[in-house]
Formats: sequence, C-alpha cells, structure tokens
Amino acid sequence: MSVRPAVNVRAATKADSRPLSQSLARAFYDDPVFSHFLPDDAARLRKLETVMAILFKLGEPHGACYTTDNYESITLWRPPNEWDVPFWAYIVNGPALLTTFGGGIGRVLSTLDMMENIHPHEPHWYLQTIGTDPEIPGQRLWRRDHARPVGRGRRPAHALLSGIEQGQRTSRSIRVSVLS
Repeated sequence: MSVRPAVNVRAATKADSRPLSQSLARAFYDDPVFSHFLPDDAARLRKLETVMAILFKLGEPHGACYTTDNYESITLWRPPNEWDVPFWAYIVNGPALLTTFGGGIGRVLSTLDMMENIHPHEPHWYLQTIGTDPEIPGQRLWRRDHARPVGRGRRPAHALLSGIEQGQRTSRSIRVSVLS
C-alpha cells in the first residue's frame, strides 16, 4: 500500500485565478456538455479557461472557493441563497461569454435556464464546480475537508459529499439539446 502525499487545502484568492482556471479547464476539457458547447478541440482549452475564470470571479467574493496548493483539485462553492447567477453577471461578462461561445451562446443560456428551473430552492450550499487536473500525477488527492466549505455550515455540503461517495443520486438530470 502506497502512502499518499500530504495535500494542503486552502481558500482560493484572486491571485489564484489564472492557475486555478487553467487547471479547471484541463479537468473539463473532455466533459460532454462543454465539448458540445465548445466543439472546436483546438480552441476548447483556451475558451474553458475563460469560462472557469468567470465562474471563479463570481464565486470568490463568497469566500467558499478552495484549492490545493498546486491546483491539483479545486472546488467552487456558492453559499445558501446565492447559487444562481445574477442577471448583472451576464451583462458584465457578456462580451467574454459571446467571444467564448459565439453563435452557441443561446444553447448555453437555454441550458443554464433549464438548470436553474429545476434547482432546489431550499437553502443549501451549492457545489458549482469540482475538478481535478488530469495532468498532475496522483489524481486521487481528494479529501473530505476539500469537499465542503470550512466553517460555513458543513452539514449540507457534507451530506452531498456523502451521497456522492455512496453512489446516491443527489440531483435531477436535464436533457440538453444536441441540435445546432
């Protein structure tokens, strides 16, 4: 049995934005939904970096984004009653979103709308993004401490993680159109 190296989990700060976004982009490069929204393999990684930077920029002020020191694993949490993306965020990030998704922006916004319509409305911690960089050796660095907001109402997040570990279904699925 091999011993896993010690991993430090800490709150991510604005200074982490670029390396954190690059790591998450690599983690989501082969994701089927992002591959559908960003079909150009050559441009997907660069565009995903933009998307992940926006998600981090929106989540970081809540103080619930976490990373390992070398960006092996990252979580972007949203606190209770803050899970949805406010309208102003679409306006402020509109140019970057249009550049990233081009003519497919309608499909992206439609999918986000479907997700928001089925999202539970009772107060809960929302794990918006969770990723492990596939290029960093030792991908099994995940820890329970990383998967919940430290000191911020651990029970709901802990229940979500427990459900994932036990293979329980923790959310509803939606159907994403594959038509252009």
